[in-house]
Amino acid sequence: MATATATRLRSLTDMARGLTQLRSHMRELGMTTSVWDNSGRMVGKLLPCCQLCQTIHEMNGSCQRACAELAEEVTRSGAPGRGSSPAGCCVLGTPVVERRRTLGCVVACYLPRELMADESAARLCDQMGLDLEATASMVQQACRHSADQADDFLRVLTWLLGKEQSMMTAQKELSSLSANLASTYEELSLLYAVSGSMRVNCSSREFLQNVCREILEVVNISAAAGVIYAREQGDQEIVVAGEPAVEAAQVQELMDRYLAPLLADSQEPVLDNAFPSLPGDKARVASLLAVPLTTEESSVGVLIALNKRSGDFDSVDVKLVKSIGALTAVFLEYTRLYADTKDLLMGVLHALTASIDAKDPYTSGHSHRVALISRRIAQAAGLSPERAQRIYLAGLLHDVGKIGVPESVLSKPGKLNEQEWKLVKEHPTISTRILGGIRQFDDVLVGILTHQERPDGAGYPRGLAGEEVPLEGRIIGLADSLDAMTSDRTYRPALSLEQAAQEIRRVAGTQLDANLVELVLSMDLGAVLAGSGGEQRLQAPVGDPKPVASGVGSPSVGRGDGSAP
Repeated sequence: MATATATRLRSLTDMARGLTQLRSHMRELGMTTSVWDNSGRMVGKLLPCCQLCQTIHEMNGSCQRACAELAEEVTRSGAPGRGSSPAGCCVLGTPVVERRRTLGCVVACYLPRELMADESAARLCDQMGLDLEATASMVQQACRHSADQADDFLRVLTWLLGKEQSMMTAQKELSSLSANLASTYEELSLLYAVSGSMRVNCSSREFLQNVCREILEVVNISAAAGVIYAREQGDQEIVVAGEPAVEAAQVQELMDRYLAPLLADSQEPVLDNAFPSLPGDKARVASLLAVPLTTEESSVGVLIALNKRSGDFDSVDVKLVKSIGALTAVFLEYTRLYADTKDLLMGVLHALTASIDAKDPYTSGHSHRVALISRRIAQAAGLSPERAQRIYLAGLLHDVGKIGVPESVLSKPGKLNEQEWKLVKEHPTISTRILGGIRQFDDVLVGILTHQERPDGAGYPRGLAGEEVPLEGRIIGLADSLDAMTSDRTYRPALSLEQAAQEIRRVAGTQLDANLVELVLSMDLGAVLAGSGGEQRLQAPVGDPKPVASGVGSPSVGRGDGSAP
């Protein structure tokens, strides 16, 4: 009850301050205006319209009491009314109504023209203890309207009050709308900025870091933190932005000792504008707003805003951070699903290539090593991460077509005959046929189809030459040759690093791309092969190449590595 009364009084006080036009109009008409609450107390100040009115109010309180009595009556009845004061003033009152509740009353009073009569003026001066001669000129100035016009002025007062209230309501609504629009604009701007960070190649940590940075400015806080829950075994991932004193360890302590129990019982935001200090609190946390990051499937983390710089966290802040939290939760969940799908796909591809390599025990792991070497060369050549990854996939799948080549041909220790060689040359085309129905592999097929093409035009399946051979095919062809040369085969032992370097230099420009050969020779060849899992093949560092032993043959010696029958 007390709260409702205080609210009404505050509303009436605000209105009393805002009735500027009504007071101005009534003053121009020679009337004094005041505002009263429903218990007969004046709200704000009384501003007399003339010197006589000022004098009467200062001499005694009879006129003010008359205004108070009329205000009580009008407030009680809820209808406009009129009366008079002992000094002879006409007193007019109209109720102040807001949302069907009578908050109080606006009272206007004026000295009627009838007081100008000598007898009335003398009586007024007698009552007030005023000098008649000194008061005469003030009466002449103050008495501008007759008592008969009171009803007309009461209607004017009621109309002006209604107009003023309508204007004040419109102004409030406009201010509220402006505030809502500003809040909505900030929310949309923040959502736009955050959504711009939602890229497939953006890690969860990087994305959450961007979110925290954006929240810092928009919510006006000193620090923001994001926590990504561990999926199974492992630690939570924590990112922090803002005040340097706030560290990941402190956020973890905050989670363990305060937020985790609250969020375990409810997935609603946690708002605390009077946060108690925790032991070892290096950066004083005075207030916080924590929003759980949840999807329909699971809870993926928490978004935390720390230390509001001005005022307290409010419902607008909660709404804003919740909107960002919803978007963040969806992205983190999709990132997990994407990672799961990618892991599944790569697992299937590795299983597929392993099954192909298993047809020949001497080529076990060959496809995986070619993929790694290809990616290393692509990165050294300055290609984008996306293109390097496509080349990695092409290297991994480059020999899938060997599923259509008999094992007896692949593992034959001697020279291939024409028919066997024809079967081997079909494997790039078979690979593209097998994978051609998968739309996502469209950008990968070019490297698979052309990895056996040669700069001199003697390759297969289409006999492309020079720049006609796509860069993807040239890179995978070089990686394929490097792994074949440095691996044991049924028909010869693995070459040393020096021998491999000599061989690729010897055939640069004919079988292998000369620029890529120079690029590889400028690198640490041992490190390149070690990175592909070929540590057991590392022998000596590349120096001045020694002659290859007689009968070793070209780097393309091997089954499906480009050997001629």
